[in-house]
Amino acid sequence: MSSSKASTNEKELAFIEKCIVRTMRKFRESPGAFWSEDDAGCYLKGLLLKGRLFKSRRVGNVFLSFPTRNTYDRGEDGVLVASPTGKSEYFGLVGWASAISTTGSHLTQRLSFAVALKNFAVIPDGWAAQIRNELLKLSDEANEVPPRGRFFLLLTAQPTTLLREKMNALFAAFPFVRCYQQLAQ
Repeated sequence: MSSSKASTNEKELAFIEKCIVRTMRKFRESPGAFWSEDDAGCYLKGLLLKGRLFKSRRVGNVFLSFPTRNTYDRGEDGVLVASPTGKSEYFGLVGWASAISTTGSHLTQRLSFAVALKNFAVIPDGWAAQIRNELLKLSDEANEVPPRGRFFLLLTAQPTTLLREKMNALFAAFPFVRCYQQLAQ
């Protein structure tokens, strides 16, 4: 890998992280602007498209609700399991640098990054399975998300201090996902 290629990847990662931090700050200061995960995804997408790294022509290379390559079945406990007879799930947000050509098919499109989002106004029953499922989709090698381009963003309006130990164990089980959490003020 050439040094210019490595520096481009570093620029991409730094820019994505900067946009995630700006999204977290906006949520902390104005949680009412984020009624759903889609709102957070749209805000983050807008920030990413302001830069030149993910823009090509008039449209950008950042998409909401992008299908996974792998298919999954859902167990009774809500946990996803990879299955050839299952159905595609979705990433909250994906993108690829403008240097990567667009194929027009999610099955052949090479991604630079994927972001999974969870927005909990109140921590629901089954929260651990929901977070685990997002981390699993990001980490599943069949989905071909580069290890350094896997991001998880958890936005909560309710403190999670009582859940911290279980949440940290979940995050530790998926070491190649960069995890961020923000509590609303």
